[in-house]
Amino acid sequence: MSRRGPKPGEFEEPKQARTREQLARILEVTDELFAERGYQATKIADIAKAVPCSISTIYDRFGGKAELLRYMHRQGAEEAVALIGALDPQGEATGDLREVLPQAVRMGITILRRYRGRRRASLELMHVDPELAALELANMEQLALAGQRFLFAYRRQFQHPDPELAAQQAMRLLMAMTEQHGSSLPTPASGQLDEDRFVREVTRMTLAYLGVPRDY
Repeated sequence: MSRRGPKPGEFEEPKQARTREQLARILEVTDELFAERGYQATKIADIAKAVPCSISTIYDRFGGKAELLRYMHRQGAEEAVALIGALDPQGEATGDLREVLPQAVRMGITILRRYRGRRRASLELMHVDPELAALELANMEQLALAGQRFLFAYRRQFQHPDPELAAQQAMRLLMAMTEQHGSSLPTPASGQLDEDRFVREVTRMTLAYLGVPRDY
């Protein structure tokens, strides 16, 4: 019997340390297999063998592969929001966005690479799974709002005439570009950049749009 919560992707979190460790291992292995094979080609039996654990352990907790993916999707988004929140100065920022923004971009790339398996699986399944599609929309909205709050805290450094709109649109740009660079999405060879160059260029673009004076 799965330990599903009231919302898509929500499950009762394990209370025992040993069970939490096993769950972390299940998520790690599933990410690796999804990244390598995709959603359809990955079986619960493959995950259980690689953990290792019994097949029933996974079914007892999640009920199936689709529910496991939904949990992973929600868990990854919540972690990303928490990390963005840790960068948020919680009020009007006194630091320099030119210094903070590259750190935030690198953090986004790191998260996407760590969870590239679940991203590949989600993109593969969303068009046939309305519940996963709705979860994707809700999670992306949550991420966007967290990022907008972070950027808007630096609004006194903007020269854009509408700082709130600028923070909103800049976050949309950052999310789209970082997703393409940090995930398994195909990219034309002519547009591929190494990580340092990507961080520098996307920071330059974002600061220019916001109207933040730069010294690049």
